Amino acid sequence: MSASATTPPLAAASTSTRSSASAPSRARVATARAPPRRRRGDATTAAAAVAVAPAVTGVDVAVARELVAWLTVEKGLADSSAKLVTFGDGAVPTLVADVRAGEPLLEIPQNLAVTSVDVSDHPIVAGLAAGRGELVGLALWLCCERAKGSLSDWAPYVNTLPTGCTVDHPLRWEESEIRSLLKGSPTCEQAVGRAVDAREEYASIRAAIAADADAYPADAYEFLTELAFTDALATVLARAVWLNAANVYALVPLVDLLPVVGAPPPGVNPAAAAADAGARGLDAAVGVVDYDAATECVAVVSANDARQTAPVVCADALGRNAGDLFLSTGRVNGAHVGDYLTFVTSTVMSDKLYAAKKQILEGMGYSADAQAFPVFADRMPLQLFAYMRFARVQEPSELMTVSFEEDRIVSPMNEYEILQLLMGDAREMLAEYENSSEEFELLQLKETNISERQMTAAKLRLGEKRLINATTTAVRKRLAPIRGIPTKQGLEDPNADLLEIFDAIENLPNKPKQMFDEFRAWARGDYEDQIRGGGKGGGGSGCG
Repeated sequence: MSASATTPPLAAASTSTRSSASAPSRARVATARAPPRRRRGDATTAAAAVAVAPAVTGVDVAVARELVAWLTVEKGLADSSAKLVTFGDGAVPTLVADVRAGEPLLEIPQNLAVTSVDVSDHPIVAGLAAGRGELVGLALWLCCERAKGSLSDWAPYVNTLPTGCTVDHPLRWEESEIRSLLKGSPTCEQAVGRAVDAREEYASIRAAIAADADAYPADAYEFLTELAFTDALATVLARAVWLNAANVYALVPLVDLLPVVGAPPPGVNPAAAAADAGARGLDAAVGVVDYDAATECVAVVSANDARQTAPVVCADALGRNAGDLFLSTGRVNGAHVGDYLTFVTSTVMSDKLYAAKKQILEGMGYSADAQAFPVFADRMPLQLFAYMRFARVQEPSELMTVSFEEDRIVSPMNEYEILQLLMGDAREMLAEYENSSEEFELLQLKETNISERQMTAAKLRLGEKRLINATTTAVRKRLAPIRGIPTKQGLEDPNADLLEIFDAIENLPNKPKQMFDEFRAWARGDYEDQIRGGGKGGGGSGCG
């Protein structure tokens, strides 16, 4: 790939405009979603569970060997660059020796990585890619190189990339099928939106070609069909690697053969993450991919100690949840130890303190209208709690008592309110599914006559339901110590109305006897004084 002698290509790519001229509707296709409150420029903890991603398996052995020969013989890749990893049957990566944490597993020179710089230098697609997102540009590059076939300079590498025949990506699903299989899932509307964006992007590209026949001769772009573009875009979404240090997406030979698995929450040790997924910590080498400016290579560094023959996986650099990984790769990582769901909350605009709350929240980097928070299965969402406590305080003096750094209750009334709101949100999310129980998905997965798409959707729904139920359980535990409904008069029994009804029902058998006793008392004249004096009951008429 060409670049200035003083500016490394990947560094140059980081300064290129990725989506400045793109229409807003293209945003979801142009860039992968970063998780809430964790921008993709932030460092991600190097850890992941052991799970093989089918999107990178199934590569023919002969094709993989041709790639290695091309890299070493024609491109001059040093033997030491990949001496610790071997790609066996189906290009499944394994270790050839024991490794220690921090040891490089792969080092691929930057001239072998395809980035937006290569796209902008491409004689066929550079003009069409200008002003569009990075991933769209890489898809156009891949379309053209695939059309060249064996004449492409990148043919040995392109041949290892999956096609529509090997990977079933959500971009290829019909909208009706998406809405049916993903009903209730937060990814449903995203999947539909991305498919629409891809079609609009392609229509925009064809319109640009038709508008300038001199710059884009029709016969030169016959390869750019909608099917070819969609297939290339799906491949790029599944295989492109995010390089945080260079701030760029790249297609990197050998590196993109490593199965991408979900990264756990920040601070979790790689070995512990593997153990949580049912595997010992040394059973897999968890790689962290990034650009190393010192060596000018895309480096994969092991985040943990691992033994010879252990599989090699790659922690997701963007920290995406299972839903986002499904939208990118078309596969569901059932062992995602860092999976999460996004809960969105906001302040109340009719609140008399809304203006003050909005100013304080925006000063802290939050939105007052719609703030998203990741909610994990094994930890309380403390920032979400803090935000909701702050959003619902009623007294100005309580504004500064809310802590975003520690789990501090403002008042029993405030805490009870936010817990009930969270419980309601979780119940509403479960109600969106065709069936709210986890057993429904487990039974579907046991069936032998379901399609691959049905199985993938069932795995995704099952993981989401487990997260919602875990959140519900955590909220119930929080509510347990609150033995009543907090009010300004003190704690009221939450079942007071029900108890009153049951007391009335229990006393029904005694009502006839009570009525008869009162009738006898009246007959004896026991109420005569009350009647004459207009006593309690107010029944006296003064006629006595």
